[in-house]
Amino acid sequence: MQIVQDYLIKRGIIDPWKIEPCPHIKFNQAVVIPAFGESEYLPLTLASLNTNISSILKETLVIIVVNNASDTAESIKNDNQVTLQALNTSDYHFTLGIVDAASSNLALPYRQAGVGLARKIGMDLALAHLLSTDSLIFCTDADTIVSKDYIEKVKKYFDTTKAKAAVVSFQHQKPDDPKQEETIRQYEDYLLTTAEKMWDAGSPYGYVAMGSTMVCTSQAYCAVGGMPRKKATEDFYFLQELSKYNSVHTVSDILVFPSPRPISRVYLGTGFRMEQAQKGFDINSLYYSDTAFQLLSKWIALGSNSYQVELSLLITQMADIHFYLSDFLIKEGIKDIWKNLQKNVPSKSHFSKQFHRWFDGLKTIRLLKHFSEIE
Repeated sequence: MQIVQDYLIKRGIIDPWKIEPCPHIKFNQAVVIPAFGESEYLPLTLASLNTNISSILKETLVIIVVNNASDTAESIKNDNQVTLQALNTSDYHFTLGIVDAASSNLALPYRQAGVGLARKIGMDLALAHLLSTDSLIFCTDADTIVSKDYIEKVKKYFDTTKAKAAVVSFQHQKPDDPKQEETIRQYEDYLLTTAEKMWDAGSPYGYVAMGSTMVCTSQAYCAVGGMPRKKATEDFYFLQELSKYNSVHTVSDILVFPSPRPISRVYLGTGFRMEQAQKGFDINSLYYSDTAFQLLSKWIALGSNSYQVELSLLITQMADIHFYLSDFLIKEGIKDIWKNLQKNVPSKSHFSKQFHRWFDGLKTIRLLKHFSEIE
């Protein structure tokens, strides 16, 4: 557990937040759930977790991080106090750990307050209560329902594949409103299709980055420096680092059922897109073009196999793929890093890994967006 101790010393959050009541045993896995004004939905999430196999739940710590900033709307603050009171009287088959990051002296700092910091607090606090570096940390949300097989099937997947990180396949809950139902399925299809096409193009970042579906070992969590303290897109950047560390698998069983509700607390994500759609936004406009994916596939095939190829020759070869590809990649900094990518790599396979560490998920999305827009 040295990696855990080192992480907590260098990057961990310990004070002023605590798990109450403090657990006195260690667990095989932890489930971390941030809650921000979720008194209506959180009980349903916890009830779904409580349907998992009781023997597994006995080995599970579920941490709820009830959070807000000092300047958060009073309605959210009041709702969070309702949540804290309700949790203190709850009884489940799992061990429930409550983190108060909402009361006046414990509220999150204004500049960093958000889901990233809330997840980080819960995950950091979980580390001291896990049995080993192979123990799993599950992330989900306070308005998400999980299958009765959720923990068992994910654990089995990790045991079988020796994975270090994964996302769990999902399907959004069915809204009552037929128009919302149509919209959420369109958005779901966009997410899944984009991930599949990225994977088919040869990108290791071909998975859906959704916070409510993430799972990793405690070792992997510490190795990548923990959860980013971001108000939004924390899931994207966290999974990107996990992919660079080892790889991000996808558990094929649909075990997670996120909420489809339109709510724009951040500038991206399901709630934001659903609210946009209510105002007339066309979900289908999010798709990247087939041409952009074809270009991506050709670039990955060329770039990842250019071990010991001079940059000048590589730029010439880029022109065979697309006239503007070299311009795009020069703006992304390829001239600054190409020699370093090739330096001190003992084989083609090592070079390929270094290539994908540079040409990461963010650069991939930027390429797809850029070449979809210039068609």
